Amino acid sequence: MGRQVLFPIQPKSVEIFYNQEQLKNIFEKHDTNKDGKLSMKELKSAFQELQSHFPRFRAEVAMRKCDKNNDGYIEFGKELDAVVAYAKECGYTIA
Repeated sequence: MGRQVLFPIQPKSVEIFYNQEQLKNIFEKHDTNKDGKLSMKELKSAFQELQSHFPRFRAEVAMRKCDKNNDGYIEFGKELDAVVAYAKECGYTIA
């Protein structure tokens, strides 16, 4: 007779977090007009790709925290690095 399995083995899912370089590439990719900065629309689109549950909220928070000159854009360089750090804090995982 065969053995009866009381507790079927379930594979564990492993969360793989984006690293800083991967996050930076995602944000840079969303600079659709290639002007070297991200608008609110482009920022929201990047958070949508990261599968944020609230991409508009995440984009607004990132803009408030990281747009140091208050021009409404995230410029590549230190501002983008700050957005990447914020996204890293949010803990996005590779699906």
